[in-house]
Amino acid sequence: MKKSLRSSALDLTQGNPMRLLILFALPMLAGSVFQLFYNMVDTVVLGKFVSAEALASVGATSSTYSMFVMAANAITNALSILVSQAWGAKDGGQVKRTVAHALYMTLLGSAVFGLAAFFSAEPMMRLLGTPPNIIEGSICYIRITCGLMIASLFYNAAASILRAIGDSRTPLYFLILCSLLNIALDLAFVLWLHAGVAGVAWATVIAQLVSSLLCIAYMWKRYPELRFTREHMPVQRALLGSFFRIAGPMLLQNLTLSVGMLVITRVINSFGSDVVAAYTVGSKVEQLITVTFSQVAFSFSIYAGQNYGARAYGRIGLGMRKAGLLLSGLIALSMTVMLLFARPLALLFVNGDQAAILSSSVQMIRIEAVFLPALGAIWLFNSCLRGIGAVAPTVISSVVELLSKIGLSLLLSSLWGSTGIWFAAPVGWVLGLAPSMLYYFFGGWMKRAVSRDMAQAGDSATAS
Repeated sequence: MKKSLRSSALDLTQGNPMRLLILFALPMLAGSVFQLFYNMVDTVVLGKFVSAEALASVGATSSTYSMFVMAANAITNALSILVSQAWGAKDGGQVKRTVAHALYMTLLGSAVFGLAAFFSAEPMMRLLGTPPNIIEGSICYIRITCGLMIASLFYNAAASILRAIGDSRTPLYFLILCSLLNIALDLAFVLWLHAGVAGVAWATVIAQLVSSLLCIAYMWKRYPELRFTREHMPVQRALLGSFFRIAGPMLLQNLTLSVGMLVITRVINSFGSDVVAAYTVGSKVEQLITVTFSQVAFSFSIYAGQNYGARAYGRIGLGMRKAGLLLSGLIALSMTVMLLFARPLALLFVNGDQAAILSSSVQMIRIEAVFLPALGAIWLFNSCLRGIGAVAPTVISSVVELLSKIGLSLLLSSLWGSTGIWFAAPVGWVLGLAPSMLYYFFGGWMKRAVSRDMAQAGDSATAS
């Protein structure tokens, strides 16, 4: 691999882990801020310039939209793990073969998830008990944004590959472009063309499509190490097997989480559009604040993947300790902001005269703030385990979290009304953390990896 190109892609197997994690996560953090910003523009434009019903119609799709996005993320996350491990092992041929297979998997995922979203949008919204005054907007939003998710899936695949080789800056540049374009299109479709919910949906898809095409073109030109040729394109069963061994459990994990959110959404919908709107506002504030530490946790999968591929297992443990310290400080800051400024944050999305929505939003924000340490911890441990290819414990973690959310959303809402709903997900974070922590500390993954390497070294010596 050419040194001139590796200068723009961080080698996470060498150097101070804290410094590397900060350098790698900063562009991802900036990108998430821009992504959240343009997502918030959707919400602000609808809530302040269209109607509370338009805001709620998009908010009612949050769990359904997340289900399809999380399913697609199983593909891109698996690809990033395989590429990072091949890159860490300095196996250029395997890198190119993995990128070629990324094309196949992305095309297949786009077709399957897109068709499923388009045809299931209406029955799913009705199954969730979406209030009649917002259901048409919800169906429209899902059919456009998820039915045409080929745009977002190709962008995420390209961005995941670039991050896997240590380049987190390039995806940032194209995400900024996507954000600015989406904001401009939001304003054009909603304020000038009066397209409402459909307008913000089309703005999102068009912005994602433009960014994905430009990002792929740049990646192909900038990194010859990623350019596969005809010899790398034949389908390999071993590589497909590795992909499905990682993507399959991750897909199951993401779908189980989504099912939990669907159940919670139905419970929320039963309280009416005001509570749906409050949940939308609270969720947006959570996303806005947690971005300060989420990307440090998420980026650890690439750090762990590269070091696992390089067989630098000790650096994984060292990196976990450094990441834990960094996350602790960021989470403390996030909790303080959410607890002290819950009302001003909620007012970013709704007008002050919408008292019921505002009050419920503030309550949700403050409850979730208390549980942020558990959220950060579960993100970090699961990212580490995914990076080393140990996805089964993360599935168990998700199942525990799912069952907790379902049971608690039904139980607590019957006891405390909408207040009980706000507790369901945070308590699920606490309970879901246990399986991942136990496996990391007591699962023996490092000893097995070392034993495997020693056995392979012995076989090589015997063969020579």
